Formats: sequence, C-alpha cells, structure tokens
Amino acid sequence: MAIYRYIAIVVAVLSAAAMLYVGLYQSRLVGHLICPVFGEGCEGVADAPFARPFGIPDGYLGAVLYMIIVALLLAPLARWVWIALLALSGLATLANILGVRDMMNFGSYCFYCLTTTFLSPLLLWSVWELG
Repeated sequence: MAIYRYIAIVVAVLSAAAMLYVGLYQSRLVGHLICPVFGEGCEGVADAPFARPFGIPDGYLGAVLYMIIVALLLAPLARWVWIALLALSGLATLANILGVRDMMNFGSYCFYCLTTTFLSPLLLWSVWELG
C-alpha cells in the first residue's frame, strides 16, 4: 500500500509545481512561461478569460488543491482522509477535463495544464488503491 501513497505524493507534488508556475505567470511574478511543446500556447491559455474563475488565477487554485492533497497524503490514513483524498482527486480530474475542453474551444494548449491532466487519472487511481 505504501507504493500507492508514494506515487500519489509524487504526482500531486509535480502537479502542484506545474500549476504554481502557471499561477506565478498569471499574476506576473514570472515574466514568461517556458512552453516546451506548444510555443506561445501556454501564455495564451494562461491569459485566456476562462483561466481566472472568480477572478483568481486558476494556476493558484490548482496549486492549492494539489497541496491540500499532498498534506492529506502525509497524514495518517483514516477513512475520512481517504474519502477526502478521493473527492479531491476526483475534483482535480474533472477540473482538468474541463480545462482541456476549454483549451480545445480556445484553440491553444498549455503544456503544464496538459501534464496535470495526464497525471490526474494516475493520482485518482493511486488514491483509490489506498482505500
């Protein structure tokens, strides 16, 4: 069971780091996003209107979500912790799917957003296996 916890922690930390980087760009604490695959797509997506739900950069929202998941993964595994992890991992997966839909409609893609999208089912699976 410990291997699933380690997998979940690594995935959540990587996802938190990716989303924090995007959030720092969205608030202009980072001047430019290095986008390995999609050129200027990362900045276009990060600056798109859909990337600021409730006026908050979605990079920060994602980073906080993943940091909460990491904190819960480091806590002793009780039933309520597992249920919270499952719900938050499911929320992350759903949010990522909706983000891909928004990027498809927008016509541009963000490497960091897609990275968290591809990692989120792995996170959900590893959390499921903890139960």
